[in-house]
This record gives sequence, structure tokens and C-alpha cells, in this order.
Amino acid sequence: MKSVKIFGVGVLAGTREELFSAAAELIGIGGAISTVNPEILVDSLENEALREALCDSLCIPDGVGVERTIRRCGVFSERLPGVELGEALLSVFSVRLGIIGGKEGVGERAMKKLSEKYPSMTPTFAISGYGINKRVVVDMIKSTAPDVVFVCLGSPKQETFIKEVKRECDGILFVALGGSVDVYSGDKKRAPKLFRAVKCEWLYRIIREPKRINRLPKLFNYAIKSRVKYGFGEKIVKIFKKGKKSV
Repeated sequence: MKSVKIFGVGVLAGTREELFSAAAELIGIGGAISTVNPEILVDSLENEALREALCDSLCIPDGVGVERTIRRCGVFSERLPGVELGEALLSVFSVRLGIIGGKEGVGERAMKKLSEKYPSMTPTFAISGYGINKRVVVDMIKSTAPDVVFVCLGSPKQETFIKEVKRECDGILFVALGGSVDVYSGDKKRAPKLFRAVKCEWLYRIIREPKRINRLPKLFNYAIKSRVKYGFGEKIVKIFKKGKKSV
């Protein structure tokens, strides 16, 4: 499998099956997984702590914009949304799971529903993402010994939090899953299959949560910068180099 650098961050490329396989290999070994979308990657340009955390993680493309950037670099890739990756890990392996994130009670509801859906999964702990204390979390992880911890704090908090905590938690796999905990709990629903099929899940989210429209400038920023750097920009450089050789 190949890794493509986007704004200095290595993002894994491959089919959905290959991306899942690479993630699954970390169970029992430990580490960090980040499912990256355009917003996260464009934020990493100005947030050094986020960039370092991403470079310390296995980054999997989540978002059509990232998928298209990788393909423009000449490498085939699909995307694997975080909400799907989390459930895929539980559907194949008998893991001990911990959940961090969401409002009070959301993590517990998510754990209950996931336990019912994947009976081979063993719940260990579920805590809110509000007023979170690193020391308390580390002690809880050490006392409950999960195999996998879903960290749903939103970016960049979840990525930087994982980088700090995993230093003290050898052998545990931390997966940054953003708002997936709200979907697992049933508090929110994913976009209908039609929206997902035409890769417009982001549009559905804006329709359901109009405040998300504030994120559009970052998406446009990513689209422009990625096009310049990995689309039009590279083509211009190739044409220029070709012209110099012919002189």
C-alpha cells in the first residue's frame, strides 16, 4: 500500500478493504488512527500540534475531497469514513472497547447499542468528552485494559489528546472518530444511502445542521490549495520542465 503526502501529512491510499486491513493490523500492537477529511488537513497547515499528531498516526482518507486529491496524485484510493471503520473493527474482532467523547450519557448509550449489535465486543468504559482529564483517563485505561479506544472529541482536540495519552498506554489502539459517538448512540443519523452514494454526505449534514455552513470556507480553502499544489500546480511544473528539456 502507498502513502500520499497531503500538506506534509502522509495519508494511506488503497481500496476500502486495504485501508481496513491496515487499521486492523494495529489491534494488539497499539498506536493511533486518524480518519482525515479536508477540514482536518487544511487545519494542519497552521496547527503544528495537530500536524505532529497526524504524522504520528495512521491516517486514513475520510471525505471525498481527500480521496480526489490522492487520485490526482496518480494513486488509486477509496475512502473509509470513520463511523464505518469503527464498526468494521468491532464486527471482525472480539475486542475490549473504551469510548471517550460526547455529552453526558452519550458514550454510555453508544456502548449499549454497540454491545447489542456486536455481542463479541466487551465494554470497558465510556466517559463524556466534556471536562476531560488526561490523568483520570490514563488511570482508567490502565485499570480496565481495553484493546481499542474510540476517541470522539472533535478535531484537533482528539488527535492531540491521543498523542499525549498513548505514550503511557502501550499496546492500545486509539481511533479518532469525531462525531461518530453520536451516531452510535442513535442521537444522530447518518445521511441516507442516496446521499452517500453520490458522495454528498457533507451536504446532508449541512441541511440537518445549518450551523455547519460555517465550515464551508475551510472546505473551499482546502479545494483551492489542494488543486494548486496537487492538481494544476503539478501540471504546470511538468509542462515547464518538459519545455526546458526541449530547448
